[in-house]
Amino acid sequence: MPDSTSVQESFLLEINVVDNYAPDLVEEAMATCANLRSRVPLELLFKDGRTSLINKATPNQGGVCVALEDGVMKHRRLFGGGRQSEAVAKAVLGKMDAPLVFDATAGLARDAFICALFGARVHLFERNPCVRILLKDGLRRAQTQAELTELATDRLVLEEEHSIFTYAGKLKPDTVYLDPMYPARTKSALVKKEMATFHFLVGSDLDITHLWQKAMELAQKRVVMKNPKWAPLIEAKGRSGAVETKNHRFDIYVPMRVSK
Repeated sequence: MPDSTSVQESFLLEINVVDNYAPDLVEEAMATCANLRSRVPLELLFKDGRTSLINKATPNQGGVCVALEDGVMKHRRLFGGGRQSEAVAKAVLGKMDAPLVFDATAGLARDAFICALFGARVHLFERNPCVRILLKDGLRRAQTQAELTELATDRLVLEEEHSIFTYAGKLKPDTVYLDPMYPARTKSALVKKEMATFHFLVGSDLDITHLWQKAMELAQKRVVMKNPKWAPLIEAKGRSGAVETKNHRFDIYVPMRVSK
């Protein structure tokens, strides 16, 4: 499990409602997020028709939200180029046209969104209850945009089951995608400010080895794990290759039953 509860000095997550535009999400947040803690004071804010996670220590930086309809994701959708220009799509889809993908660490759903743009049907699993609120809010907003309605409704599905560990459904994913949170590196380059806020809440995925093993059990064709370039391989056996960018490496693993 992520280590967000194992912080030394922690703050309770604040939940503030300015615009009660999504009363069901507010109710869910009150029920599932009220006891979450982080190393810095964080606020889950319902305001201006969206839900954001705010670092109260640096409020001028803005909030973290799932924004598939505007900003960076809109630019990537309109001007990002083809599948070969998107490393995550290249790794996750391979030569498949419309694979079923389980994103086991959905986060802000950005990689899932890119994969869905190129035809994948992505089922999102997210273990942190606050991030699940952000995901539900972001998917709803995307569904109201005519150009995204079909994608955000049919090709991006947030699973009711929070984790692939407890998944008992009948779907058999072609690909399982993992993008684990790693401990911050003290000598690394500046982390994007919004991801730093996100990391304060979610923590690191300390059970990533077990998550990878479960992914290898579920995947019919491949498991893709996104890693920083500096991260060691989780396992050499079964690795069939990788797609690399300047800062990341998408390691591709083939389940043993497929490679035989």
